[in-house]
Amino acid sequence: MTNHRPGSIMIISIQQPEYFPWVGYFDKFVQVDEVVILDNVQFKKRYFENRNKVRTAKGWCWIRTPVLTKGRFNQLIMDVEIDNTRFWKNKLADTIRQNYYSAPYWKTRGEELCTFIESSNHIQLVEFNLAIIYFLAEALGVAKRTRLASSLKTHKSGSSQLLEICRWMNCETYLSGRNGRNYLNEEAFRSHGIEIRYQDFTHPVYPQHQGGGFVPAMSALDMLFNLGPECAEMFSNRVLT
Repeated sequence: MTNHRPGSIMIISIQQPEYFPWVGYFDKFVQVDEVVILDNVQFKKRYFENRNKVRTAKGWCWIRTPVLTKGRFNQLIMDVEIDNTRFWKNKLADTIRQNYYSAPYWKTRGEELCTFIESSNHIQLVEFNLAIIYFLAEALGVAKRTRLASSLKTHKSGSSQLLEICRWMNCETYLSGRNGRNYLNEEAFRSHGIEIRYQDFTHPVYPQHQGGGFVPAMSALDMLFNLGPECAEMFSNRVLT
């Protein structure tokens, strides 16, 4: 394969541009040298590409950004447009404020985030999602170099596409989610000298300011506003060796 990136990236992950991702998403960031954002795969309705969960006093609720889907079958994530005819920005910001305003570390980044949301003028969903991902990664202390899969001009799909990306990046190790065992062609990766490691993630349990039992798998906003600077310390113990 030609046109490889000069140099060698030791470990990479390949992750879709999820919406206000959960903690496990950023757990990969701290374990790799570079993150490839998989924006050139099919958009899935009612998944985590334009919605996610936040903690509430009664449990949890969805936050979301409306997108245009009518007549747009099989569109790629990179092509999905936000439905800016809908009154979503203030609603999203207000939902986050309502549920986290009294959290211990709201004042550190909360209003900054809500102001960004309210003034957002993004057209493409992926642009908005990436802005949120970068905000959260920096705030959590796990900021990482990223690049878009669409910029690599890959032509395959599924496991073959992931292998093609790894070869283009000259990586030695690919960090996959644990579900990768169900679809990755491990022999194909081995034949190209690429090791697959599977994420071994245990969700941290921490105090949630709403009280009651711990509710896992919320957007990483939950951990950020409840733990603040402790987030970086928790992630610092997750570096692969």
